[in-house]
Amino acid sequence: MSSHGLHLTQCFGEPVSEAEIADADTLSAVQFDATGDYLATGDKGGRIVIFSRLDNDDPGAGHQYMPYAEFQSHESEFDYLKSLEIEERINQIQWCNPTNNALFLLSTNDKTIKLWKIYNKTLRYWEDRNAEEEGDEDRYKASPPASPSATPA
Repeated sequence: MSSHGLHLTQCFGEPVSEAEIADADTLSAVQFDATGDYLATGDKGGRIVIFSRLDNDDPGAGHQYMPYAEFQSHESEFDYLKSLEIEERINQIQWCNPTNNALFLLSTNDKTIKLWKIYNKTLRYWEDRNAEEEGDEDRYKASPPASPSATPA
C-alpha cells in the first residue's frame, strides 16, 4: 500500500517493466463521470480510453472496470502562427450530462477543445440471396449491438 492509502487492484494487458512503457502510453488525465459508472483516461499519445463499471454482487470486493471504448482524440500539429509544435497530449477530460442514451465528453490538449459523443449503435447488414427463396422482409437483419462509437459532436 502506498503512503496515500491507494493500491492497485486491477491491471489490463500483459505486465511489463517500467522501462518498456512508451511515453505516449503514460496517463495524463483521469476523470470519473458523475455516477461512477464510467472512467475516462487520456494519455500523452492523444488517446482516450473509457472504462465501464461491472456489476458486482459482492459489496466488499470493490469496483471492477472493463474497457468500453477507445479512440484517438488529438493528434500532434504545427501552429504556423506561433511557430511551435502542439503535442497530442490530453491535458484534461470532463464529462458532460448524458442525453438520449449517449455519453458526452470534453477533451483538450494545448490548443483544441473537442466534444465527443459516445453511443451504442445497432448496425444493419444486407444479406445477399434470392428473394424467391424467402420473403423480402427477411433481407435486412439487425446485427447485435456494435461496440460503442465515438464521434465529434
